[in-house]
Amino acid sequence: MVPSIKAIIRSVLPNVRFGSGLPLAVKAVYEGGIRIKVSLPGVEPWAFLDQEILDPRYGEADRKRRLRERVRLGVLRVLEEAYSLAPRPWGLLMGVRPTKMVHSMLDRGFSQSELRKVLANVYAAAPEKIELLLTVAAQQRSFFHPNPNQPVSVYVGIPFCPTRCSYCSFASYPLASHGHLFDGFFEVLCQEIKAVGGLLKELKIDVEAIYLGGGTPTTVQGKKLVKLLSLVRQYLTTPATKEMTVEAGRPDTLSGATLSILQEFGTDRISINPQTMQERTLQVIGRGHGIEEIKRAYRLARTIGIPLINTDIILGLPGESVSDVEDTLRQIEALRPDSLTVHGLAVKRASRLKKEEAEVQIAQETGAEMAFLAAEYAAKWGMDPYYLYRQRHTLADLENVGYSLPGSQSIYNVQMMEERQTIIALGGGGITKLVSPDLSLVRHINPKCPATYSQRIRAGLGAKIGQIRDHFLV
Repeated sequence: MVPSIKAIIRSVLPNVRFGSGLPLAVKAVYEGGIRIKVSLPGVEPWAFLDQEILDPRYGEADRKRRLRERVRLGVLRVLEEAYSLAPRPWGLLMGVRPTKMVHSMLDRGFSQSELRKVLANVYAAAPEKIELLLTVAAQQRSFFHPNPNQPVSVYVGIPFCPTRCSYCSFASYPLASHGHLFDGFFEVLCQEIKAVGGLLKELKIDVEAIYLGGGTPTTVQGKKLVKLLSLVRQYLTTPATKEMTVEAGRPDTLSGATLSILQEFGTDRISINPQTMQERTLQVIGRGHGIEEIKRAYRLARTIGIPLINTDIILGLPGESVSDVEDTLRQIEALRPDSLTVHGLAVKRASRLKKEEAEVQIAQETGAEMAFLAAEYAAKWGMDPYYLYRQRHTLADLENVGYSLPGSQSIYNVQMMEERQTIIALGGGGITKLVSPDLSLVRHINPKCPATYSQRIRAGLGAKIGQIRDHFLV
């Protein structure tokens, strides 16, 4: 309980020091429900009796979790009073996947009206966040399968990029500095695809969605791209495969030849991700391309016949105002994307922006306005929110939201985020998630570094195959 209390205190008072200062008192007992009292000198104590948790649809694990949640809420409320803090829109929902709890309760028969009360009264979520969660969850339910292991989805990670963007903390290695590792990495990736794909076919496991991410998968060009997609088709695609996505995020990697290869091998969707349509910002964050290249890539992809195109933007990039975000959205509107993913800038330890944090002015006071504007534009385009996740150290404590036209949702995004389906991950930085029928899961993480990946996969591929086999044969 103490670590949980410290975590909620740090979330609102990041520079707090423990061991001296005001004493925080917490009293929690089972007495006709969960009875909580939290006291801090100088403010009115917070007290609550939770009897909703006595509902028979809850189990003992739920009651233990609720006890922690009630204590955390009490601590949050007395801190807000003591330090004149504004309520946080997400309340206690600090985790990456707030929708998982919603799905868990829907699975047990809780209604939307009951969920609204729990999200407001237990988790202190703001009304607009509650409606967003319920809308997203409703969009996702039809994608879930009774068996999390039939079908599965597959991720293939290519950890190379033309350049490294200043905000990036993902598995992304610039070709200029790490290109000498490319051939060795590619050789081992092909071995991993053959071995894992062969196992899936042996066990007659269907693959629903295939996602090539990174990095920038379209740093693989020409004959190598043909070979990669040939292996994907031969070893990973099954009659049940509904979707193949290529995260072609950098428009400077999208020639007509590359897009033609993607189309030839049945790519259903790509992402062309400018992050912004402000020329000066593209220069600042190190994208290595301009707005015209974005528009050119879009035109080429449409002409060649890629069925669906997603576009990512990031809110809160250095120096950008609300009017800059609106201009970006107007320019994207002309491109007519099929889906839009809206990220709040998250300055992480591994990014260059983190290292230059003193020079970065994140527009915390306008972040919510930027997000509202993006949601308005997505709605105007006929898009609904269909997946979301949260990150630490994000602009205005925002969420990342995927919007989509009806029928254009990414199956992989839903399954990966909600962890209701086993994901087999290959390549650099891929995280395999082996999901059991009770929705517990075991992770297997491939190294991010191309050199380390090549060494460890060569040595440990047999063990990985064994772990996957054992999971499916239990």
